[in-house]
Amino acid sequence: MSESKGFRIKYDGEALADHSIEINDLAPALIAVSDLIQEANSMANRGDSTISVKVKATETGCFQIWIQTAQMTSDDLVKMLASDKSIALGMLLFYIGFVGGPEKLTGLIGLIKRLCGKAPKKITQTGENELEIETESGSVTISKLEWEMYKNPKIRQAAYNIIKPVEKAGVETVEFIDGDKTPSKITKSDAKYFVPPAEMEETLQESIREVYVNVVQMWFKDGYKWKFSEGEGEWNAEIKDQKFIERLLKDEISIHARDFLKVRVKQTQYTVGSTVKSDYEIIEVMEIKQTPRQAFLM
Repeated sequence: MSESKGFRIKYDGEALADHSIEINDLAPALIAVSDLIQEANSMANRGDSTISVKVKATETGCFQIWIQTAQMTSDDLVKMLASDKSIALGMLLFYIGFVGGPEKLTGLIGLIKRLCGKAPKKITQTGENELEIETESGSVTISKLEWEMYKNPKIRQAAYNIIKPVEKAGVETVEFIDGDKTPSKITKSDAKYFVPPAEMEETLQESIREVYVNVVQMWFKDGYKWKFSEGEGEWNAEIKDQKFIERLLKDEISIHARDFLKVRVKQTQYTVGSTVKSDYEIIEVMEIKQTPRQAFLM
């Protein structure tokens, strides 16, 4: 018996404005989709079913992933599915976070985001197949399968490979879309939580300094993470100065091309595996220095 279930993966950001993406970024991500589903299916059904993964391009900036079960012949599997043989596939994709399902459960992708790379504070079994995970942001109910997937190195590596394009400059989000719903969305700031445990980040040092910067790009969503230029180097930083943001939104101040800011910036250096990376936060916008406006000639 064969059933199918589809969903979309949408990578979005300025770098994708021309509706194209580097094949070297996309190909590993799509292979990882198959790897994750195959490994999760093997864990859940113990080899009693197989799943084929097909890719179909749809509207600009999106990629349609069609999932189809190829074989379901085990007597135990048939009994488990009862009369609706699409439940196993649909629930498997839900447990991963690719499609929607029971609201009280969170899915693997949601669990990774909730734990923020940290171990649960407490795990309590609340049912035959359910666990309650206590995190720093509150408690969440998950299935035993979701927890087993979370601990599986192959699955965690595949999940990271899927969202890895978001680490590239100009790619801001990846969404998993099921019909008219978006069960899971990962932003650039979420990406570090998906790094497999063996390569989890380790903070090296934090420093705060005052510096003049040019504003390269401004965003007014997803945490006001702007791009700045400091000499020849560019970096993204979240604006933590709420008074500055409020004045900007009320049009009390304005920023134009070639203007520059004096800011107090916090730089956090950390390692991911053997790679040194940095996160930046603008703690305070101290001064706006405007360059002379060019007058129009009559």
